[in-house]
Amino acid sequence: MAINLKTDPISKSFYQYLWPALTGMVIKSLFIIGDAFFIGQGVGPDGLGAISLIIPPFSIFTAIAMMIGIGGAAKMSIEVGKGNLKTSQMWFSQSMLLTAILSTTAVSLALIWLEELIALMGATGYMAQLAHDYLSVLLPFFVIYSLAWVLSCFVRNDTNPKLATWAMSTGAITNLVLDYIFIIQMDMGMKGAGWATAISQIVIASILLSHFVQKKGELKLSFTGLGLNKAPEILKMGTPIFFIELTSAMTIILFNYVLLTQFGESYIIAYGLTTNVGVLALFVMVGISQACQPIISFNYGANKRDRIDEILSLGLKAAIGSGVVFLTAVWLFSNTIAGAYLGDAQELIELASIALSFFFFGVPLMGFNMVVANLFQAIARPKQATVISLGRGFVFVALGVLILPIPFPTYGIWGSIFFAEAATAIISFGMLRSFMKSGLSK
Repeated sequence: MAINLKTDPISKSFYQYLWPALTGMVIKSLFIIGDAFFIGQGVGPDGLGAISLIIPPFSIFTAIAMMIGIGGAAKMSIEVGKGNLKTSQMWFSQSMLLTAILSTTAVSLALIWLEELIALMGATGYMAQLAHDYLSVLLPFFVIYSLAWVLSCFVRNDTNPKLATWAMSTGAITNLVLDYIFIIQMDMGMKGAGWATAISQIVIASILLSHFVQKKGELKLSFTGLGLNKAPEILKMGTPIFFIELTSAMTIILFNYVLLTQFGESYIIAYGLTTNVGVLALFVMVGISQACQPIISFNYGANKRDRIDEILSLGLKAAIGSGVVFLTAVWLFSNTIAGAYLGDAQELIELASIALSFFFFGVPLMGFNMVVANLFQAIARPKQATVISLGRGFVFVALGVLILPIPFPTYGIWGSIFFAEAATAIISFGMLRSFMKSGLSK
């Protein structure tokens, strides 16, 4: 069924975007969780620790792709809402070119200084070797990963969210099947995990390209509008999402440093498990935000404030409600979840269970903060979105990591995520209240 952002009821448009976005994000998060499960079973707890240590480099590539993809696609939707259909191709072509340039540069630099990069992440000994095995295989494929991410943003906003979901779902299933074959059956260890992820990215990109072959939307694979004159606007628009990912990497580096120097490798393993399980909640919030973004951007371009307020209300209810469900489930089954990954390591299971419980306590507030940040990004107010992203992604997390262990030496560090989301929610609420009283000045 075709999506008509101009005349369809907001609730209908929201669910037409929401279900594909949620399905894709849930499946993607499940494949990350499954990836961690196979690594835990086939490589051992040290493999989970290695994954935790190398998340920051992965986050940098994701940050580049999301900044360009979401920034460029949002600008395209705003222009379409204004009726400027001819400019959509320019935003797409220039976003793809910019992604290719930045991701290729980043990959080249990472390969040249791979040993130094791993050392910077704090990896030593066996964990460093496992991290090297994984990154040496996967790094060259990060260019394809980045391009596929940007493709999915534009395909979704080109009124074809189902294909983006299908691509992500098929890639996730491919990854899990190959994880089982390479890690469990062929005993390839971390290199097997790297190859499984690399091949799945090729599958995702191939499926997304069918959007252009089948001519499902307005966009085409052509050199029309190719150049970089729109690059500053794309980057400015995508800056908040870039900071979300970049500060996530900085947060993980900070956590890893504090955990290694003050607590030990068992805490690194517990943190690695928590981040891999927590990605399900994070991606659900991303999916809800993605469902709201094209609708908000289109109606901002069309100057329809009432429709923006309606989609914002739906997005907040979905995000906060989902967060409460996640919190309840984890608090009830945290021991079971940790045991599925860590086998009979009872002390590790207890530690990971505590870490999981504290992390998910902040998930409902995470949903609120992400939807509000997405609102400001979608209406071309990146400064407000950046403040929210920096607050919840790094500034308040760093404060929590440094301050909370003083009064609570054993478990204080696990409360830093909740502290960051709560402090940011106060700022987000103030910005949202101001927006509700204002008009749509552009």
